Amino acid sequence: MTKSSQLSGVNERQACSVGLGFEECSATVTSIGDTELTIAKPFVKEHEVVETRGWSFYEFNVTDQDFQVVVNVAEEEDSACGEASGYFEVFLKYGQPPGWHYGQWDFRQAYQYYQTEQDKDQEVKFDAQTEGFQTGTWFAGVEGDDHSDCKYTITINKFECPLNCSGRGTCVHASNGTRSCDCQQGFFGRECANEALALAYNKPVTKAEALFEYDYYSLPEVASAALQNTVEVKVQASFSSADGYSDWVSARPELLLLKGDNAIEPTTANYTYKHILEVQNTVYEIGLGPSQLKEGLWRIAIYNPMRLYQIGYKLTAVKLAHCLNDCSGHGSCDDNGTCQCNSNWAGGDCSVNQAGGGGCQEGSHKSTAMPGKHATGYSTCACSGSTCEYTDSNTQVACDEGYTIQGSQKVGNKYVGGTCVKSSGGKSGTSAVGVFLWVLFSILLSFTVSGALLWLQQAGFLSMTWENIRNRLTRGRGALDESLYHELSMDTGF
Repeated sequence: MTKSSQLSGVNERQACSVGLGFEECSATVTSIGDTELTIAKPFVKEHEVVETRGWSFYEFNVTDQDFQVVVNVAEEEDSACGEASGYFEVFLKYGQPPGWHYGQWDFRQAYQYYQTEQDKDQEVKFDAQTEGFQTGTWFAGVEGDDHSDCKYTITINKFECPLNCSGRGTCVHASNGTRSCDCQQGFFGRECANEALALAYNKPVTKAEALFEYDYYSLPEVASAALQNTVEVKVQASFSSADGYSDWVSARPELLLLKGDNAIEPTTANYTYKHILEVQNTVYEIGLGPSQLKEGLWRIAIYNPMRLYQIGYKLTAVKLAHCLNDCSGHGSCDDNGTCQCNSNWAGGDCSVNQAGGGGCQEGSHKSTAMPGKHATGYSTCACSGSTCEYTDSNTQVACDEGYTIQGSQKVGNKYVGGTCVKSSGGKSGTSAVGVFLWVLFSILLSFTVSGALLWLQQAGFLSMTWENIRNRLTRGRGALDESLYHELSMDTGF
């Protein structure tokens, strides 16, 4: 049995462990001192050789400052081991050298379904959150091939956080002693080792058939402007596989979609929406309508449950924006569902004509100065369908201050024509005394007209022609005021 002691430097000795197949102390143990393996300093030894059917061991200490240990054994290029269905593997055991039988090791490499034949690296890792983790003396054992010697490089790393966050994040020490990674933007997973490829809208991604478990993508972040309008997003996927996924295989690839933050990724146990890809070369779709679309980060995963089978796939994200009234034909709809109006058009649906500098709403007026005529003209906004324009001619005219209209004629219910002439005497405008006198004059005039009409009726004038009335008035009954004559001619139709 190997003796455990405080290690310093690197030294070798023979291992004599009963029951492990090397009782004759033929296996070599390399003791790695505490100064040769720290969190800041990995242990690396190149050109190591393990003989045919032999073992090589490495002894090292784990302290309470060490959160994770990773042992990597990489076969070197000029090594021929493992080519004839032999074995070349690494095992870890606490307190004594490991063997390959169950119960003789604590950790070994997890089976890699998607490991290729050319990938001859062996990696074993364990940490403080793994069952079986202990502080104290550990042994790594490299088992040789059945047919030839193996040449390799061994690397042992200690980390204060999972894989030191892969250099893509910050290690966070919690008060309860746990360690976690705060990943940089774009990276995620426990070790910040996962990266999502950016998926652009309407640009399909095609992947050739390969071995993998998860492939990750991210949608463009949903802007708040898109949530205020009618926008929908569709994620479409199809797959193909020449290796398998026949009818007798119940498992199928999956399309996963997750609304979350930067630190999490979609998995079969953690997703917002999922669609199983049942049939090869068939497009399946997850649609996000306006009520389902949320602002922020959305991640996509293609999951291959049969990791021994190669699959290929095609993935597309489609964004559809619907604008109000299709922007009334006076603008374009952007991908957030907002109208980008053409020149001189405004409003949420580009229906307001701003030609001439003012908004054109049906019934509104636009003023035009008429300096030569001492007046201001007003044209009216009229709409035909979705087009609203001001009329070419002025529908109303107002004289400038200090001018009054003269010479207008009444046509129907409107007065037309006329000229703005300068008002006679004093300042323009109406005083309170003037208003009072005008009201008093109007009342007296109404009584005068009423009395005159009654007198004319009693005198029989209303049954005569106008010439007879003029002659009758001229012969001695007096002449009517000219303004009264004008009023009578308009009201009586003469």
